[in-house]
Amino acid sequence: MTRSDEAFAVELAETFPSLGKNIDFYYDDPETFLAHVYFGVDVTPKVVQAYVADVTGERTADQLDWRAVLAFLEEKLHAGDPEVRTVIGTSFLFQLPTPGQAGYAIVDELHGELAALFKAARPNG
Repeated sequence: MTRSDEAFAVELAETFPSLGKNIDFYYDDPETFLAHVYFGVDVTPKVVQAYVADVTGERTADQLDWRAVLAFLEEKLHAGDPEVRTVIGTSFLFQLPTPGQAGYAIVDELHGELAALFKAARPNG
């Protein structure tokens, strides 16, 4: 049976192919998917890079739609799965840039459940 965090990551990778290029690297073995590592190493940095490129007017190779990724994550939070919520909170939101780092303003783009979970994960920004 597929764990919900793995199914969530696979759905994300299928929805946004540029986030799925290396997803196979995050299987520790055929039964163990490392969702937190996948988000921390691959997903969060690419979303932040896409955001920075968008606000600075630069072009990136894959032109990832960071807004659509945030909407996808918001939708998954509304589904209420605790494993998915933990992955989003600790391995996406907690890993976003800190004040003063490039891309920090992406936190101003968080709304609804994402914004609430960000505030819970990082109360000081």
